[in-house]
Amino acid sequence: MIRLEDNPPVVSPASALEAGSDLLWTAVYCKPRQEKALAWELHQRNIPYFLPMVLRETSSGGRRRRNLYPLFPSYLFIAGGEAERLGVLKTNRAVNLIRPPQGGEEVLRRELTALAAALQSFPDSLELQPRLQAGVAARIRSGPMAGVEGVVLHVGARRKLWLGISCLGVGATVEIPADLVEPL
Repeated sequence: MIRLEDNPPVVSPASALEAGSDLLWTAVYCKPRQEKALAWELHQRNIPYFLPMVLRETSSGGRRRRNLYPLFPSYLFIAGGEAERLGVLKTNRAVNLIRPPQGGEEVLRRELTALAAALQSFPDSLELQPRLQAGVAARIRSGPMAGVEGVVLHVGARRKLWLGISCLGVGATVEIPADLVEPL
């Protein structure tokens, strides 16, 4: 069984995210469930990377397990030039490289730096939030209500899923974690 200590470092090296660094960041789309393995390979090859991970507890077979999971499934970020990008592709764990638009490199660096700071300051409260706009039809993709469709509403500061009976003109709302909902 993998221990929490056996996970790759989140940032390697941390100085790659600093504003004075001249390294260019690129997003890497990985093969399914290969983010940590790719991070270990990059760590061994001294290629700077950033793999944001969050701690989650799961239960299986009556046991509670704690593990680090990538915040963005199938994605991690690398810093460097063409040689580093080629090194990533040679690992046979990457599917595609996604470069920021021309002039967007500094914006990506700032976003990654902010995300790294949030992971360090509030590791327990960070969660993936998909863009769900009010009024958008959505479907619950997992959990006990998997497959249920509704409309996203703003209720105070929260977003809820409206489940209605259109012929009656009434409905109910349910607050559901955003990571369980996908837009239609």
